Order: sequence, then structure tokens, then C-alpha cells
Amino acid sequence: MKKKLLLFGLMVLVISTLTGCNSAGKYGKDGKKYFSQGKYEEAADSFVKAINQNPNRTDYYIDYGLTLTALGRYEDAITQFDEAYRDKDIVIIKKNNKKLLRGKGIAYFYSRQYEKALEQFELALQIRELSELNRDILYYKGSSLRAIGSYDLAAEAYSTILSEEKKHVPALLERAYCYRILGDDENSLKDYEQVTSLEPDNYDGYFGKYSVLLECGRETDGVETLEQAAAIGGETLEDRFNQAKLHYYQGDIETALTELEESYSEGFSEAYLYVGEIYRKKKNYPKAVYYYEAFLSEEKDPGLAVYNQLGYCLMKQGNHIKAIEYLDTGLAMSPTGAMKGLKKNEIIAYEGMGEFATALEKLREYLKVYPQDSKAAREKAFLETRTEVKESREGEER
Repeated sequence: MKKKLLLFGLMVLVISTLTGCNSAGKYGKDGKKYFSQGKYEEAADSFVKAINQNPNRTDYYIDYGLTLTALGRYEDAITQFDEAYRDKDIVIIKKNNKKLLRGKGIAYFYSRQYEKALEQFELALQIRELSELNRDILYYKGSSLRAIGSYDLAAEAYSTILSEEKKHVPALLERAYCYRILGDDENSLKDYEQVTSLEPDNYDGYFGKYSVLLECGRETDGVETLEQAAAIGGETLEDRFNQAKLHYYQGDIETALTELEESYSEGFSEAYLYVGEIYRKKKNYPKAVYYYEAFLSEEKDPGLAVYNQLGYCLMKQGNHIKAIEYLDTGLAMSPTGAMKGLKKNEIIAYEGMGEFATALEKLREYLKVYPQDSKAAREKAFLETRTEVKESREGEER
């Protein structure tokens, strides 16, 4: 009798285990389906149920962590990735660990903790298994490095991708941008030209090339590049957004403004930047600041120009303290080649606050890097005079 009961108990255990696994599998599949549809709350609920049914499946924790990241619950996501991590030298565990480290890095990236993100991406890249994930991890690594101003190292990350896939257009675009910020116009143009050669309908390649050509003083070539972009056409939402940018670059500001407003209503957050630029050119500085800040709130890797433009517009409004905050943020991210405009605006902001001694100190530092700037040299002489007068008055008061 006892033997029969024991056999019956084992059968029940197996059946219940199988039922749990089957239920967990169904919840896991449902979670993936909801995730692919952008229904992240439903996906999260399904993955929780899958974990409750089968807490030994690491992939459920990975999927749940990524879903929490999509929901903006970054700390909760990191907890899930940590919960599933196992420090064992077993192939399947190392594969899972690589996914977990990647996921944890992404959560840190989207929460703007870029140094921590980089640590996770480096650990993930050290795991030899699942090498097919390396390209994606390197993209995130490059974006994290850009976000902290390490454009030279970001360019190296994209070069690593290109060493495996020489014609990979997204990596070429990212590296071209890094070269441009670093002041390496020649290599930036080479990458942009390769992009337009590989993909003649790639708007970003033409826009990037146009920007570099302008910086090199080659305006005629820049106009020709925009004409090539205009020939692309297209009817998708993304095409229409790119055509709005094209109109902006061509100087058709009113048309661009209407189109850009439509684009950001369709989810193209970059449109906020261009609308901000239009209002800055119209000297409507409050609106420019509004759209620049909207762009910053949406973008995880906004680039450097927006900090300089924000600083400029805030100075025009007389808000020098907030202007300096944005300019300092940009300076903290800037390689030497991209600092000139930010530094000059920072000096102007301190002058506007009447802090002539601080402005003079920063101007002297600026001239060490840019000694050929004759206008700055004249400003230095003026500030030295203002500083001497102020110090003389303070001496008399004492």
C-alpha cells in the first residue's frame, strides 16, 4: 500500500511539475508577444507569472529585466538581472551571464549611469560565448562613451564593429560623427561618403557630409550634397521627417517648422532640436529653450550642440546661472576640438553676471588653447581693466 502511495505521489509531483513548466512556457511566450507589441505592462505581468511557475529559468529573468527597462523601472530591472546571475564556468551559464550583463548595462545606460553601463558592457564583451551579441554591445558601449565625452574611444568601439563588417552603415555613421566632433574632418568625410556610396538613399549620410563640408568652408559642395539628398524623396513618416530636416538645412524655415511639428507629434524626438534651432534663429529664446529642454528630456545621447545653444538662449534671457549649468555640462562631455564655442559662451555668461575675475581666469585658459583668437585677446584686455577697477573700488571701501 505504501509503495502504491509513493508511486502515486511521484506521479502527482511529475504531473504538477510538467503543468507548472507548461504554464510557465505559455506565460513566457505571452510575455514575448506582448513585448514585441510594445505592451510592456502586460509583458511584465506575464514574465512574473512565468518566474513564479518556474523560478529556475534564467531567460524569464532576462526578459522581465528588459521589460522593466522598457517601462523605465531601471533599478527593478537591475535587481532582476542580479537575481539570475551565476558565477560558474559552464557554457550555458556563461551565455546567460552575457545576456544578463548586457541587460544590466542597458538599464544603466537608459538611467544615464554611463560609467556603470560601461563596466557591464566590458564584462559582457569578455565572455567569448554568444559572439553574435558583440556588435549590439559595442553600439551601446559607443553610445555610453559618447555620452561622457570620450569620442575617441567611442570611435574605436565603432571601428571594432567595422573590422568585422567593413560595410556596416550604422557603425560608419556613428564613427563619422565622432570624427567630426574630434575635428578629424578628413576621416569624417570618408565615412559619410562611404555611407552614401553604400546606401544612396540614406539621408543621414548626406546631412552629416553637409555639416562637415560647411565646417570646412566648402559651401558650394554642401549645397550640392543637399541637392543629392532632395532627390531621395520617400513617403514614410521617417522620410517626411528627413525632408523636414532638408528644408531646414536649405533655409526654408517656415516649411520646415510645420513639418517638424508634425514629426515630433509622430514620435521623432529629434524634431524638438530643430524646432529649437528655428526659434533661436527667430530670436524667440523662451520657445527655443522650451524645445531644447524637451529634446534633452527625450534623448539619451543628445550630442554637444544643444548645451551650447541652451547656454546662448538663456544668456539672451538674462538667466546666466542656468546658462552656465548647461555650458558646464557640455564642457564636461567635450573633447578639446569641440570646446571652443562652449568656452566662449561660458566666459560671456560670467561677464553677464558681473563676475569679471572668473571670466578673466577662464578667458586666459581659453587663450592658451586658442591663441589665434584676436577678438578674445581684445576681450582679455578689456576684462583686465574691469577687474583692476573693481579691485580698486573694493580697496577704497575697505
